[in-house]
Formats: sequence, structure tokens, C-alpha cells
Amino acid sequence: MILDQQKYSIVIAPPQTGLDYVDHLKDELNGAIGWYHSRNSKAHVTISEFTANEDELAKVTAQLKEIASYENPTHLNFEGIGNYLNGAVFLKPDEVTKNEVGNLMKRIQKKLGIKNAYYSKEPHISIGRKLSEENLQIALKMFAEAKLNFNCDHLVLRKFNPTRKQYEVYSDDFKFVGASQKPSAQQSLF
Repeated sequence: MILDQQKYSIVIAPPQTGLDYVDHLKDELNGAIGWYHSRNSKAHVTISEFTANEDELAKVTAQLKEIASYENPTHLNFEGIGNYLNGAVFLKPDEVTKNEVGNLMKRIQKKLGIKNAYYSKEPHISIGRKLSEENLQIALKMFAEAKLNFNCDHLVLRKFNPTRKQYEVYSDDFKFVGASQKPSAQQSLF
């Protein structure tokens, strides 16, 4: 019997005040240009996306708890806005945050070793995606001074809700406690 595969993502999410702030930015952009892609997505920095059945998810969850336990809380700072050629507009990390989060993402991705996963390479917090050039320019002007900073002390595992077409929090029980790491052999989950 093949168990059902579900879509999941591992992310860094700001606390409620940060979620509310990004929701406010998205509301402002919606007021200026109308609906757009990522309009209803909650603020996050994607680390990876993957599919898993219940057994595979149990393994990922256990390993993610262990991986997170070795990490130390860190302060993240996003200043101003950036964009990609595909029409994405996002809060961009300052250089220190970009390096710290980039290294954190690589460590988690390597230690999890999930096959057939999408691994994000550039830390950012999306505001909108697939914007036309005109709407992109509007967003860049609107949010040039946008700032968000918060303490990152855990990871969030989200599950895709096909009805809402959004990822929703599945578990946020992956705390950074700075435990000493024990040497281990590299493993692959699936």
C-alpha cells in the first residue's frame, strides 16, 4: 500500500507582530494594485519544500527537532525591498542576516538530506510574486523604507492546504537551544 504524499515546507517565521506587519504591507499593495500572487501567504523565509507520507514525515520531524536543538537563537534584520526578474518583490535581509540565515539554511538542508526536495538558496520574505513590471515598480516605491527585525529561535513546519491553496502551520516545536552537537554519520531520509 502506498501512503498518501502531502506537501510540506520548513520555514523561519517571524513572531505575530512581524506576521501582522507583513500582512499590512500586503494589504497596502492590494489596495494599490489589486489581487496578486502570494497575497494571502503568511510571512516566512523558506528553507525547503518537500512531499512526504506519514512515516517519512515522522522521520523528518524527529530529525528536524534534533537539528534545531543544536542551533542558537539569532537576531534577523530585513531592511528595504528587493526583487527578482520573475516579478517577485520581497523584504531583503541585511548582509549579516543574509549570511547567517544562508548558512543556517545550508546546515539544515544538508543535515536533513531529503531527496527530491526544493531547497531555497536566497533568504527573503516575499510580499508578492509574478507582478507585472508596472506593479513591481509600484511595490518597489511603496516599500523602499520597509523594515522588519525579530529574534529567530525556532523553525516552523507547514503543511499545504489544497482547499485554501496555502501552507498552514503544522508544528512550530523546533526550538533553538544551542545544545552541543555529537558526531554522527550522514544519513538520507528518503
